[in-house]
Order: sequence, then C-alpha cells, then structure tokens
Amino acid sequence: MNPTVKQSLQWTGIGIGSVVLILVLVLAFMDWNWFKHPIERIVSADTGRTVTIAGNLNVHIWSWTPTVVVNGLTLGNPPWESNRPMARIERLEIHLKLLPLLKGDVILPRVALFKPDVYLHQDEAGRANWTFENKAPTKEPASKPTKLPAMRDLLIQDGKLQIVDEMRKLKVDGTIQAHEQKSQADPTPFRIEGHGTINDQPFELHVAGGPLVNLDPEHPYPYDLDITAGDIKVASKGRVLKPFDLSGMEADVALSGKDLAEGYYLTQLALPNTAPFDLRAHIARNGLRFTVTDIAGKVGESDLHGKLDIDATRKRPSMTGELVSDQLRMKDLAQSLGGKTPKGGNSLDAKAEQAAAAKQAAEPAKAPNPNALLFPDAHLQLARVRAMDADVHFRAKSIEAGTVPFKKVAFRVKLDDGVLALDPFAFEMPQGRLSGNAKIDARMDVPKVHIDARIKDIQLDQLKGKAPDAQPPLSGVMQARMVINGSGDSVHRVMSDANGTFTVILPNGEVRSAFAELTGINVAKGLGLLLTKADDKAPIRCGVAQFNIRDGIMSAQNITFDTQNVVIKGKGDIDLGPESLNLEIKGEPKKFRFTRLRSPIEVKGHLKKPSVGLNVGDTAKQGAVAAALGTLVTPLAAVLAFVDPGLAKDQNCAQMIAEADSKGPKAPKSDFESPNRASTRSKTATAPRSDPTLR
Repeated sequence: MNPTVKQSLQWTGIGIGSVVLILVLVLAFMDWNWFKHPIERIVSADTGRTVTIAGNLNVHIWSWTPTVVVNGLTLGNPPWESNRPMARIERLEIHLKLLPLLKGDVILPRVALFKPDVYLHQDEAGRANWTFENKAPTKEPASKPTKLPAMRDLLIQDGKLQIVDEMRKLKVDGTIQAHEQKSQADPTPFRIEGHGTINDQPFELHVAGGPLVNLDPEHPYPYDLDITAGDIKVASKGRVLKPFDLSGMEADVALSGKDLAEGYYLTQLALPNTAPFDLRAHIARNGLRFTVTDIAGKVGESDLHGKLDIDATRKRPSMTGELVSDQLRMKDLAQSLGGKTPKGGNSLDAKAEQAAAAKQAAEPAKAPNPNALLFPDAHLQLARVRAMDADVHFRAKSIEAGTVPFKKVAFRVKLDDGVLALDPFAFEMPQGRLSGNAKIDARMDVPKVHIDARIKDIQLDQLKGKAPDAQPPLSGVMQARMVINGSGDSVHRVMSDANGTFTVILPNGEVRSAFAELTGINVAKGLGLLLTKADDKAPIRCGVAQFNIRDGIMSAQNITFDTQNVVIKGKGDIDLGPESLNLEIKGEPKKFRFTRLRSPIEVKGHLKKPSVGLNVGDTAKQGAVAAALGTLVTPLAAVLAFVDPGLAKDQNCAQMIAEADSKGPKAPKSDFESPNRASTRSKTATAPRSDPTLR
C-alpha cells in the first residue's frame, strides 16, 4: 500500500475514533434534562395534550437494552376536558430493545410505573380522553381498542384509577397493582379493584391475573373478570391473545340478573325486557367486532341458545344473529314484546321506572282500574332504540301458553336508524296461525306504530279450558285480520290512539251448549238458539264481526252470525283507552213466531274481566230476517276480501250474500251488486270503503 494512503487512512481512523469517543463521553456524562423541554413540546404537539416532566430525565444508553427513567410525568387531557390531567406518574422506567427498533419493531423488555394516577373520562357525546382524538365524533366509533407495544414485563406499584363514563352513567374509583411474582398468599399479583355506581346503583369491578413478567406476544395472557352492576352479575374467564393488544381478546362469560334490558348501561346495546335470566356465552373480540357464540341458559323458565355478531366500527353499533328456544314459556316472551317486567332491588333502570311512573301519574287517568289493563303499558326507551341497529331472528320449537295451543313461534326483529320492526312474526297452532308485521318509528318524540296481523285457519276446537272434559263453546275455522295505525311509547297508548279495522270471519261452524257455561246465564237460550242438552249444537252458516277503529274506539259495523234458525246481531263499541266494553247481542228468528224473543245479551266491564248479562229492559222485537241481512249486501264482499279474498267464494258465506240480495229490499244498482259481481269485487277489494286507513 502506498505509504501516503496508509498514513491518510490512519489519520482518518484516529479522527473517527476521536469523534466516537467524544460522543461516548458526552452521552455518558451529559445532563439529559437539557432535552426535557424539547421532548415535552414534541410529545405535546403529537398527542394534542400538554405533557410535562417535573422531575429528572435519566437515560442509560450504553446497553443493548437502553433504559429511560422519567420522574414526575404528567399527561394532560384533550382541550374539551379540563377537569384534571389524564395521568400522573411519580416514576416511569422504560427498557427498550435496540436491535428490533432498527427494523421498526418496538419491544419493551420491562416497563415499571410507580404510583400512577389515571383518570379515564367519556362524555355524553361519546368523546373519550383515551382515544387521542380531539374532534367531535360523527360516524366513527366512540373509542378504539388499546394497542400497546409488546411488553415482556410490566410492574405497577400503588396505582390509582378513576373512571367517569357519562354515556354509561358510570363512576368508579379503583386501584391497580402488578407485582413481579406470585405466591401462595398472592396467586394473582395483577389486580384491578373498583367500586362506584352505575346509574346511581352499586357497581363493583374485579380483574385478576398472574404476574405480567416474561410475557410473550405469541402466548395469550389469561385473566378473570367479575362485575356487579345493580342486579346484574358478570363472571368471566378471558385471555388477551397477544399481550398487550387489547383488540384481540376472548372470554367465557356467565351473565345473570333480573332483566336483560338493564344491561344497556354496561353494553350500550338496546336489549329487550326479559324475565330473570342466567346465561353463558363465549365472546371473541377482533378490533371493534364481537362474536358471541355458544349462548345457552335460561330466561325465566324458557331455554335460550344461539349466536350474535356485534359490529361497533360505526358510531351506532349493529347486532345480527339467530336465537332459538326449544321450550318457550309464553309469559317470558310476553315481557320481551311489551309486557311490564317486575322491578325491584337494585335495578339499573330504577330511575327510569320512577320517572315513567311519575309521568304517568301526572297524566289524566283513562282506565278506571289500571290493574285490569290487558294491553301492556311498559314504556319504550326511545334513546336506546335510536342508539343501535339490529337484525335478529328468533324461533321457538315448542311453546307453553296455558290454554292457547301455540306450538311454534318465529319472528325477525329489525332495527334501522330508529325504526323498530317485527317483520314478519308468526305464531303457529296445530291448526292455523297468527302472523303479520309491526313497525315502530321511534325517530320522533312520540313513536308512530303500524300493525298488520292476520289469523289464518284457526280451528276453534283448539280453544277450550284446562279441564280434561272441557268442551269448546264454538267450533269451525276462523279467519281474521287487524290493521291499525297509532302513536305512543307503549302498547296501551298505541291502542288508546289507534285507527284502523278489525274483522273476524267464521265461514262455518257450530255454537255448542258449552257457550252458556262461559257465564252464569244461558247465553245460547237468550239468543234463541234453544240449546238445552249438553250435546246440543246450532250450526253457523257464516259469521262476520267487523269493527272500525277511530281514536282508540272500536265501533261495531257488522256483527252477524247466521245460524239455521236465528240470525245473531250485535252492536256497540269497545273503548281501548280504559279497555271498557259496551256491546249488545241479540237473536232474530228467520221465521215468524208468536213467542217473543229472549232479552238481548249485554257484554260490559273490561277487556280483561268482561261481564255478561241479560238486558231485561229491552225486549227484542219481531222482524223479518231480510231487513237484517239486507244491510250487509254492499260491504260484505269487501269485508270478506279484507281478511281473505277467497272467503267470498265460501259456500255458506256466498249463500248468505245471495239470500240477503234476494230477500232484502231492492235498491238502485249503483248501490247494490249481484252475487256474482260481489264475488268478483272481492278479489281486488282490500277494505270497506268507509275505512280510509285500509285503502
């Protein structure tokens, strides 16, 4: 090598070595506190929070795992939160692996926090101080799961935690400890203990796990979690799949309480009212998506199993899934469909119930006996309905419903931007079904409700008492349809405001002597049916009962049952507000009789407890049956078509129309139709012309 080049390289090496030596000496003996203010400015600008270091900043750099020690660290809150800093840490130690950092991987072999004091706050608008987002939320989720750098060891000493969640009405004061080793006396050195309130009811939180040392991101970290919130108890055994990435977790959960709807403050999900429940499930979290599988347990006395998927990636979360009950008790389902669930103890919804009761007490009382209401008056929680979307299918394979022989039930619950729908719903009997759809538009202060329900081919022989020898009072196949529109936040208020039509058709059947046993009087004889023996029957050729509903009052438009010798007519109304009955039924002979007819039958009282008696002051008058049937000619075909277009072709009902047309008083052709034309019209008519809500 050229001596000159060799000499140049030597001097270059000496120069570089000198610079490195000087740099080493500077770094070894420099005062790192010179960097405190630049670090504060950089971190504050990056996080949008005020960050301060009140104590010394020490850095031990000459190691493959450099160590940073920060004393007196304070992390401020976003601009909208000025109560107190988000965190104060008396001393923070961070050990960092140097070589992985060159590849962009942050691995912390050890993190130690001494006397941390953490304050977590979420306001009513959904802004959370732990998300490091300063803007007001729009369609984004309220918060994202915390994903921390990979840590091998975590030590927390004398930690304090305060949680204030205004959306959940939650306030908790707690402690955090994470020791390095476990012992017989302390098998769970990692613990979070919290006590406070949720919606002014007692709340307790317990999280326990092993030491947070020697953690491996490829091996899950197990923990136990227990929550008591009012009447609700949650016990969970879970795992963080990759410590400390909280976006990937799974847990086996046991959940019990008095009403699933009370879980709203814990989950922010609009769950239905239920009977007391005891459920198990497996929950897996992937970011802001949750999969709830292996659901199994009891709601009331009914079993429940299935799966749900929850997507919280949007501001308004959505829930989809399928739930199944092998043996459903109808009383348990009734509470979910609007029946009032008994409250007591430490219900999370106690304040809401008290407010609703006070509001109801301040309004004019419509029912003389509120305890006798048939329609549920439990109030719909509008804010909850607007807070999420859902599409859940439910079905029951068998049903216990008392004397009503339901055997299956299925419905689909859809919730979309404040519009709640049961579309469709179906209750199956051994012979026949009740089906339809219902929609509640809860986007306004007073919800608007639409219900279209049909009864198809219900065999009345199924409806009898519990006694082994009980006989059904009526037989035959019944068809019916109800279409109503109303407003209100409870079933009772909707019915009190309802407008629409309710129609029942009995194309053929029989009135049996058991009909008289429903009351203390001989109803059958009072109507002129003359059923005297236990097995006496009176054939029904065709029966129609049609009510127009206006402002919650059901007015009888047609109540006519055509039997072999007597036409049974009815009139009156039912006020759905106080649920009061005011109906009168009487029989008119088809042939002239010298004997006077029996007294009309009065149906009074309330829907839940009707009373039946004789009107002895108003004796039925003799009259021709043509006058009774003649009034039915114009609307009857439309009435039948409203329920089922094929009913006008039924032999007995068609014959009743024909007899009314031939025996009744003649009218202009523009007002009356021939039997053939009536049958043709029934194919296209959807409702009586007098009912504008059904056009």
